[in-house]
Amino acid sequence: MKHLIPILLYHSVTGTPARGLERFTVRPDQFAAHLDHLIDDDRTVLPLGEIAEHLRSGTPLPEGAVAVTFDDGLADFAEHAWPELRSRGMPSTLYAVAGYLGDRSRWLDGPAAESPMLSAGQLSALADGGVEIGAHSMTHPQLDLLPRARAQREIADSKDALEQILGRPVTTFAYPHGHHTRAVKDLVVEAGYTSAAAVRDMFSHDRDDVFAIARLTITDATTNEDLGRLLQGRGARPAPRRQLVRTRLGRQVRRLRQTPSRSDR
Repeated sequence: MKHLIPILLYHSVTGTPARGLERFTVRPDQFAAHLDHLIDDDRTVLPLGEIAEHLRSGTPLPEGAVAVTFDDGLADFAEHAWPELRSRGMPSTLYAVAGYLGDRSRWLDGPAAESPMLSAGQLSALADGGVEIGAHSMTHPQLDLLPRARAQREIADSKDALEQILGRPVTTFAYPHGHHTRAVKDLVVEAGYTSAAAVRDMFSHDRDDVFAIARLTITDATTNEDLGRLLQGRGARPAPRRQLVRTRLGRQVRRLRQTPSRSDR
């Protein structure tokens, strides 16, 4: 029987979401309530890298293990999310788009493209404070649609850039939009990462692929009751080891479009 591991995926925490990012934004009070729910449920919150190490080694995870992860590296993490995590002594993993640090979220469309990003100094301070920092590429492209050479640069250069900023190894990667193929995973391995996070909106588990760890997207509509169901192993499926047929078909559709929307998350 699989031991389910809820890996929670957040993007933005603010009371004033950018137009186009509303679905991927939770209010600060909503985020605080989610964290309190984890505490009340006696959950053991771990950085994703630590969970990956258990998956890789086959050693049992602590009872009730869960992870809180963030994608992109938006500036509101430092303003709203980090204070709530820090006050509870709760670890988290933040995947940063290295090429836009100190800039705006220019891979998005419309007003959302003007969302402020964390600066290099803020990211370094967060790492010093205990936040696990992972790479989320240089410019947030759909890696599975890129030529191999460009995908390789996006993956490897983001690791190098973040390591220069942080002065420490960056060992975990998150696929932009969650999109990946076997070839993209191979590039992540070649770049020297030891784990990678996908999206999949499924439960991770003790037999999950350490280079495509499943996560559950938390949205503006996720209530404490919804979170409670996820923590009880309800509301989603365990991730399969192989990609679903619909995932492969969806990739073909995006390929045919050739100009996929940058705001597709």
